[in-house]
Amino acid sequence: MPEPVIYSVDDISDADADTLRQKILQRVQQDDLKDLVDPVDLRRIRTDPLWCKRFMAHGDNVMDQAFKFMVDSLKFRKEMNVNALTLQSVDQALFKKGVMAAHGRDKAGCAVVIFSARLHERVSGAQFEEVKKFLVFWLEKMEREEKGKRITMFFDMGNAGLSNVDIPFISYLINLFKFYYPDLLNAIMVFELPFIMNAAWKIVKNMLPAKSHQLIKFVSKKDVTTLIPQSCALKRWGGEDDWTYTFDPAACAMPPNPFLSDQPDGPEVSKVNGEPVEVNGVSNGHPGRKASNARKRTSLKTSNLHDFHSIRESPSTASEPGPKVHFGDEISTSSDDLSGKMPSDSTSAELGGMLQVTPGDEVWFGTGSSGVKRTVTLVNIRGAPVAFKVKTTSPEKFRVRPSSGVVGTGHRQTVELQLCDGVTAQHVITDRFLVVAAPVAHERVPARDMARLWRSLPSDDKQELCLRCSAAPSLNDPMVVMVRGLGTKLEAVTSQLEKQQQLLSRAEQQYASARGRLAAALAALAAMAAINIALAFSAGQC
Repeated sequence: MPEPVIYSVDDISDADADTLRQKILQRVQQDDLKDLVDPVDLRRIRTDPLWCKRFMAHGDNVMDQAFKFMVDSLKFRKEMNVNALTLQSVDQALFKKGVMAAHGRDKAGCAVVIFSARLHERVSGAQFEEVKKFLVFWLEKMEREEKGKRITMFFDMGNAGLSNVDIPFISYLINLFKFYYPDLLNAIMVFELPFIMNAAWKIVKNMLPAKSHQLIKFVSKKDVTTLIPQSCALKRWGGEDDWTYTFDPAACAMPPNPFLSDQPDGPEVSKVNGEPVEVNGVSNGHPGRKASNARKRTSLKTSNLHDFHSIRESPSTASEPGPKVHFGDEISTSSDDLSGKMPSDSTSAELGGMLQVTPGDEVWFGTGSSGVKRTVTLVNIRGAPVAFKVKTTSPEKFRVRPSSGVVGTGHRQTVELQLCDGVTAQHVITDRFLVVAAPVAHERVPARDMARLWRSLPSDDKQELCLRCSAAPSLNDPMVVMVRGLGTKLEAVTSQLEKQQQLLSRAEQQYASARGRLAAALAALAAMAAINIALAFSAGQC
């Protein structure tokens, strides 16, 4: 079976790239997206001729795929504030450890980014958010330094063990290449993968698109120089380079953005179905020309608020079972009586003394019917009615029922979060939900009045809680089962070693005690012998 084709920018025509560019410029003017795109990226669309080609190559030269990739990437870059990333905005400790560094080039001339697995430690929660920013920083830095040319990821697995395996970390890194940094990956080199980690790596491999499997190269000291020149291969890899990583702030700094030309960021005219249309608030009857009296484009507003947007229910959800917001004159009364019971989930979080939210920090999506649908439970702990609403960074990916309502006194509300058709868990790892709560006076509020109610509430009364989205591999996946089995066996061996160590320690203590008693007995015998000798000597003299 032939390997899938991997396109490059050389395979993309200027006409296709320009078509994608015009489609994107039209799309970002729509109300649901215009505030989700960084003005810097909007300028880059116009000034970087290769960016659209890279997205076309990444989408296998299929316009719709490239368009979706580009929209998702633009939203991701705004959400992560990529254009504002600096060395100072990322946890310095991550750089000082040397987990990731760029050094040398492979035989294809691509820059090599080294991931030293033995130095990596698994983290979670807020610390993992810093790790995500660290990874985005490195890819953005390399893209700028290489001016969009491909790079090679070198996974140095030497001396690494199961404690260094971090599937969420690798999954996030792969998804950065897969969804947000188009046509940037040249190859993945895996150096000296321990046998015990083969199963874990198969899980990682399955996260990559099928066409990318041919980019993975497993190497050792015997053959690493077939891919990396001897002079660039480190000595611990079997090469000649004696380089060792040291943290240099100047070398790790984010370089200036090379994709923005000096041309003024003025209005642009696009065509739809052959007709000139307005872009950035300026219309022009001559496609491709700038109007002589056109004003300079006003930058999109950059807000420091979360880019969350209210969920809009699709018409098809009205007839589906489960809790929902009732429209018309119906009342939102789908919450259940708690009878004084409180959830005991350890991941719960308190929201402004009004609601107990479960889970409290992270929503895990997986595969299968149970993985694409998750729930969030809201429990009223205020002793009075509390209004709530659930917002998300990507309304087109999720179906939320109900998206707003009132949780009555002593009641709870279950909110269902479901992935839309065609959306997988890997597509939402950068998305978030925002739960907003505020005290209200009435328990029964018509659904049609909820929007007006929220507009009337003081801003100081509104409390927010952010929930991250994460992707979990299927627990029934044979590879996951194997890795979990290895982990269980490792724990069992470790437990046995600890028991043996305890027995050895006890034996040493008993030996020391016995040796002490023996020494005391010998000393007593010696003393008695000395006394007998002295008595015998005295009797002889008499």
